[in-house]
Amino acid sequence: MIVRAAAHCTLRPGSGQEAVVPGMDLLPKPMARRMIAPVRRAMACALAALAEAGVDRPDGIYYGTGLGCLADTQEFLLEIERNAGSLLAPTSFMRSTHNTVAGLLALALKAQGPNLTFSQGFVSFHAALLAAVMHLERRPDDRVLVGASDEHLPLLDHLFAQLGGPARFGPAVRPAEGAAFLVLGGAEGPVLGRVVDVRTGPADRVVADAGTAVWKGPLVEAAAQGTPYADRTGLHHSAPAVAMALALADAVPAVQVLDREGDQHGLIHLAR
Repeated sequence: MIVRAAAHCTLRPGSGQEAVVPGMDLLPKPMARRMIAPVRRAMACALAALAEAGVDRPDGIYYGTGLGCLADTQEFLLEIERNAGSLLAPTSFMRSTHNTVAGLLALALKAQGPNLTFSQGFVSFHAALLAAVMHLERRPDDRVLVGASDEHLPLLDHLFAQLGGPARFGPAVRPAEGAAFLVLGGAEGPVLGRVVDVRTGPADRVVADAGTAVWKGPLVEAAAQGTPYADRTGLHHSAPAVAMALALADAVPAVQVLDREGDQHGLIHLAR
């Protein structure tokens, strides 16, 4: 499947560096004012990818997230506590759901095609991409938006330390926030690369072709073939999507992005 465009951003809390977020000027102003910053960043990346591909309205939206809208979920839970059992405004709940970003994109773009959200840990983006590929196998002339985003809260820094921190994930790896979106398919337009193969299976069966770089996620064993990508993407469940966007910008003939979450394995093969 052809990759037409890609956009991504990474925010590393405590680094002192501002996140470079493409597409912020494309956000509808009335809608943007009601969004928290992480949702604005994810939406902006999606709109930037669509603009680069010259797509006004995608034929499908496939979105992955490991933990959903964390900041809005936290605010919703705090509101429950503050109200002490009284009625709550529905807006707080609506903003806290995992499919908030995909839903807002459909509203902003007036998109009426398939709109699916996948939440499967580190393989959330793999699942979304697989669904997008299945869509294009049925309708090869369509153009679909596929991506992922995850937020950062200070609580995650505490959990990171409890789970082994740098000793487990690497000295340069820290919890972060990130988003990446790609436009796939379409009979015309620019070509950044091709998704040659997207499937799940045991990681020990993965064999890279000559000249193929293998990028492994933070939960793939150190003994596995490949180079860790989390020091470039930060540690969050949407890091595989950011890794794929980075792979499109790297001058290598092909990249495999390999991840594991429990007994689930994800493999993305991207070729020029």
